[in-house]
Amino acid sequence: MITKKAKFLRVLNNVYFKKNEPVSIVHFLTNRCNARCSFCFINFDDPNTFKNELDLDEIDKLTKNLGSSLLNVNLTGGEPFARKDIEEIAKLYIKNTTVQSIYVTTNASLPDRVESFAKNIINYDKNIELTFQISIDDMPQEHDRVRKISNLFQNCLDTYQRLKKIDPRVNPVVSITVNHENCENIEKIFEYLTNECEVKSIKCTIVRDEGVYKTPDKKKKKIFEAYSWLTNKINELQKEGKLNNYNTNSLQGKLHNQKDKISWELIKKMYLEPKYISPCHAGSLFGIITAKGLVYPCEILEEKIIGDLRKNDMDFMKIWKGSIAKKTKEFILKTNCNCSYECALTYNILGNWRYQPSLLSSIIKY
Repeated sequence: MITKKAKFLRVLNNVYFKKNEPVSIVHFLTNRCNARCSFCFINFDDPNTFKNELDLDEIDKLTKNLGSSLLNVNLTGGEPFARKDIEEIAKLYIKNTTVQSIYVTTNASLPDRVESFAKNIINYDKNIELTFQISIDDMPQEHDRVRKISNLFQNCLDTYQRLKKIDPRVNPVVSITVNHENCENIEKIFEYLTNECEVKSIKCTIVRDEGVYKTPDKKKKKIFEAYSWLTNKINELQKEGKLNNYNTNSLQGKLHNQKDKISWELIKKMYLEPKYISPCHAGSLFGIITAKGLVYPCEILEEKIIGDLRKNDMDFMKIWKGSIAKKTKEFILKTNCNCSYECALTYNILGNWRYQPSLLSSIIKY
C-alpha cells in the first residue's frame, strides 16, 4: 500500500491540492551532541542551547495533534541518541500519528543504543520502516578529528553492519556531507567507503549556510564540483546495482530513488547561483519542530517562527493553520523562496505537478 495508516485519498488531496497538513516533520529532539563538527549550525557556546527540551508528556500531547496526512518523521539533533528516551518518543509517534516511516539522523557514536532502538521499534510495529542516516564525511582519522570523537569512524561502520543484519525494514545509509573540510578529497573518501569498507548504501548532502555556520566563499566552487562528482558516481553505481539506497521492489523505494536524482539536479542548478526553480512547500507539506517546541517552516528561514507549541497547548495544527503560518506560506510563495535544503526539496518535488511524470516513470522502470 502507498499509505498504511493514513487515508490515501486524504493524503493525495492534501499533497496536490489543499497543502494544509504536514506530510513530513523534522523533530530536533535535542541540541546535545558529543561531537563538535566544524560545519555544525548549532551554537554550542550558548548555555541556553541545551535547556528546556520537550519532555515525554509534551511530546505525547504534540503527537496527537499533527493532522492526518503525516507519513514520515525525522528524529534528529544534535545527536538524537543523546536522549535516552528516544525509543519512547518514537513509539509515541507510531501510536498517536499516521507515520509509516521514521528517519533517524545519527553520528553513530553509540552502536549499542542504536541497535537496541532499531530492534525494539520494528518489534513494536510490524509495518514501520526505519532509515538511519549515518554521517561519515572523511577518511577514518580525519573523520574522528573533524567531529572530535575518538574511534567514531569505526563505530559508524559497526553501527551500519549491525543494522544491516536486523530486518529488511531497517535501512542504514551512510551520508556524506560535502563541505569545506572534505571537498578536495571526496573521490578518495567515496572509493574507500565502497571498496575497503564495503558500504552498499551511500547518499550525500551539500553543506549550507545555517545557524552559526557560513561556507567559506573560496571553497564554494570546490564544494560544488565535489558534490557534482559524488552524485554522478552514486547514480552510476546504483544503475550498476553496486549501491542500493532504497528498496526498489517497493513503490516508496522507487519514488525515493527518483526523487533523489531530481533533487541532485535541482541543487546543482542553484548552489553557486541561487535562483528560483519551483514553488517551495515548506510550511505546507513540511515543517520543523525544535527541541524547545518552536515550529518553523524549515531550517533556513530562521527568522520565520510560526509558533511556540508550549504557548498553544502543544496543538501543532492550531499553529500550522494559524494566521502567522498563512502569512509565512504567502511569503515563501510570493518571494520565490529557494535554497539547497534537501529535506524541503523532497516535498517540493512530491507536491509539484511538473515532477510527476518523472516520478511515475520510475515506478515502471524497475
